Amino acid sequence: MSIKRLSRYLIAAGRGLAVEQRGNVLILTAAFLIPLLALIGSGIDIGRVYVARSRIQQACDAASLAGRWAFSQGQATDTATAEALKFFNFNFKQGSFGTASFTPSVTVTGTNTKVVTVSASTTLRLTIMGLFGFRPMTVATTCTAEQNFVNTDIVLVLDTTGSMKDKATSSDTQTKIEGLRAAVLALFDQLAPIQTQLAAAGMRMRFSVVPYSQTVNVGKLIYAVNTGYMRDPAPYRQKVCSSTGWNNNCNGYTYPATSVSHNASWFTNTWNGCIEERQTVSTITASTSAIPAAAYDLDIDRIPDSDTTRWVPYDGDAETANSQEACPQAAKRLQSWARADLVTYLNSLTPDGGTYHDIGMIWGARMISSAGVFADSPATYNSMPTNRFVIFMTDGLLSTNSTLYSAYGMEKYDQRVTGGDLSTQDARHHQRFNLMCSAIKNRGVSIWVVAFASSLDTNLTNCASNAGQASTSANSTDLTTKFVEIGKSIGAMRLTQ
Repeated sequence: MSIKRLSRYLIAAGRGLAVEQRGNVLILTAAFLIPLLALIGSGIDIGRVYVARSRIQQACDAASLAGRWAFSQGQATDTATAEALKFFNFNFKQGSFGTASFTPSVTVTGTNTKVVTVSASTTLRLTIMGLFGFRPMTVATTCTAEQNFVNTDIVLVLDTTGSMKDKATSSDTQTKIEGLRAAVLALFDQLAPIQTQLAAAGMRMRFSVVPYSQTVNVGKLIYAVNTGYMRDPAPYRQKVCSSTGWNNNCNGYTYPATSVSHNASWFTNTWNGCIEERQTVSTITASTSAIPAAAYDLDIDRIPDSDTTRWVPYDGDAETANSQEACPQAAKRLQSWARADLVTYLNSLTPDGGTYHDIGMIWGARMISSAGVFADSPATYNSMPTNRFVIFMTDGLLSTNSTLYSAYGMEKYDQRVTGGDLSTQDARHHQRFNLMCSAIKNRGVSIWVVAFASSLDTNLTNCASNAGQASTSANSTDLTTKFVEIGKSIGAMRLTQ
C-alpha cells in the first residue's frame, strides 16, 4: 500500500472514531507511524547530506591546492588541471553517499599569479524523505587556491667552523661543508619558481647569508654604510715582555690593551672584514631573562654614536696575544640571487674556527631587522607585507675558548662576557644565544634550527619557533631533504575560499 492510499485510509477511519470506538488504539498507532517515520527519515537523510557536503568540500580544497602547487613547480595548465582532478577524485569517489554522477570543474585564471578554482555540483537522493515527495538535495562546493603572494626575506645563518671540513658519518660521500652547499642550493631551487613569480608580480624574495665561526665577516658591509661606525683607533691585547733575564731572554709576558690605529688603505685593502663586537656587559648569566641596556652587542637596532657602540675591526696582527684566529667568508645582505652567483658564493665557504652560536644569531637578527645599520627588511614592500625567516644551521654544540681571538676579544684577558669566571663561559654564550632567539621571534620572524648532528641540545631546540622547526640531519642526504622541506613550508599555499 502506498503512503497516499494509507493516508486516505487513516483519514476515513478517523471519521468513524467518534461513532465506533472499538479498535481505536490500533488506528491511533497507525496514525502516528507516518510522522514518526518522517522524523526518523529526515534525521538519517539530513545526516547523509551533511557528511557528503563536508567530504566534497575537503576534496575540493585538496584539489585546488594540488593544482596550485603544480603551477608553483613550473607545470603547464593541462598538467596542473589533471593534478587537481586526480586529487578530487581520490578524496571523493563517484557515487559516494548515494550522489549522482558528476564531473568536477577546474578553471585557471591569471597570467603571472595563477589562481586555481575548483567547482563541483551533484545531487543526493533522499532514501526515506523521498517517500513523502521530497526531491533529491543539491550538494555543491567551490574553492579557490592561490599562492600566498607576499614578499619573502630569508636569512641563512650557517656554521662554517673547523669541524665542517669533516664527514658527518664514515659512510657519507661528502664532507659537511659540501653537504651544506648542496642543501642550500636545494632550498634555493625549491623556491626559485616562487621567486620568479613574485618578481613578475612586483614583489620580491631575497636571501641573506651569514657564515659564522668565532666571529662574523660583516665589517666591510658596515664600513660601506658609514665609515664612522667602525672604531678607530681601538684597543688590542698585545704580548709584551714583562722582565728579562740572562742574555736578554724574556722571563715573562704581560698582555696590556694597546691602542692601534688603521688608515683608510688598511680598511680598504688589508682588512679581512671580520669584527669584534661592540661593548657589552659581563652580568649576563644562565638565568638572565632580559637583555641589559648596556649590552650593546645584543641591541640589534642601535645606531653607533660613540666608541662603546661602534664595532672594532678584527685584526690578528694587532691582537698578538691570541692563540687562534679565524675569519669566515664575508656575509651577504638581503638580495635576489642568480643561481650561478649563489653557487660561486657557497663554494667560497671555508671551514675554520670555533663555534660561537650567539655571534651568528646576533648578525642573523641584524640582517633580518627592519631597523638598525642596514634596515634591510621592512614590514612591507610595494604595499605588500613581508614574511621573514631565519634558518640556523650548525653541525654541533656551542664550544668557546678563553684563549682564542673571537668577536669578544680574548676572554682570558678581556673578560667581556665572563667577568673573569671562565668556568661559565659556555653557559653565558648560550644565554646570549637564547636571548637573541627570543628577540628575533618577538619581531614576528620564524626560525628554523637544523643540526647536522645526531642530537639537539635544549638551547637549539628552544630557539626554533616551534618543535616542528627544530631537527637533526644524520648525513648530507638528510640535510638536503630537510632544507627542501623548509622550502616547501616557506612556499606553501593558502586557501582563500
